[in-house]
Amino acid sequence: MSSAGNTCIKIDNLSKDYTYGLKPGGPGRNVIKGINLEIGRGEFHIILGPSGCGKSTLLNIIAGFISKSEGSVALNGTEIKKPGRDRGVVFQNADSAIFPWLTVRGNVEYGLRMKGMASGKRRQISSEYIRLVGLESHENKYPGELSGGMKQRVQMARSLSNDSEILIMDEPFGALDAHTRRIMQTELVRIWQETGKTIIFVTHDITEAIILGQRISIMSKSPDATIYKIYENTLPYHRNAASPGFSALFGQIQGHFDFGENI
Repeated sequence: MSSAGNTCIKIDNLSKDYTYGLKPGGPGRNVIKGINLEIGRGEFHIILGPSGCGKSTLLNIIAGFISKSEGSVALNGTEIKKPGRDRGVVFQNADSAIFPWLTVRGNVEYGLRMKGMASGKRRQISSEYIRLVGLESHENKYPGELSGGMKQRVQMARSLSNDSEILIMDEPFGALDAHTRRIMQTELVRIWQETGKTIIFVTHDITEAIILGQRISIMSKSPDATIYKIYENTLPYHRNAASPGFSALFGQIQGHFDFGENI
């Protein structure tokens, strides 16, 4: 658990219920229930769980896209009620998140332009983050000319250029091939180490969780999904999936899924 002075996100007794398709006036269905979690400033935190367990629901509440039913979610002591520039979001499907009519630079500068920032300053900031994500020779290309991994880099650069305190990532590498996914994992760790941003990353892949995260929160299955267990991952970066420590942690986490312990 993060110390109080370093806490960035604090979640207390969070629940979300849906009543769609149920009898009007009847009880709702809790997708997530009673979640308690603290995420420290600058932490790389993984939300791990099977498909349909409510991971994206939790992420969308933190992002401010949907409302909670009970409990509280606070960023630096202030309750989250709507989206904000302090939280950048990177989605799994980059094609629906970036603008096909804008170049790489145009996409990265979009939020800065909406702020009314002068063109010279926009160019300076966008160049910095285009370089950071490794797209410095692709500034003038359009999304249709980019690979899947490059499109995800555009999403990351756009979020970082807005100086978001938190980067929220919802299975961003899930649609990539295995080789590109590994490259992007390595690049994300590098970017996190260079920027010191807080990252909240959702995945259902145990190997990816261990490669990336400092702490790994495991969610139980829905309905009434909650944080079942949190692992502290002290393996040094960059992590080798063939190492004994990696294999041991993988076995511990996999055991929860193999034996169905509330999952």
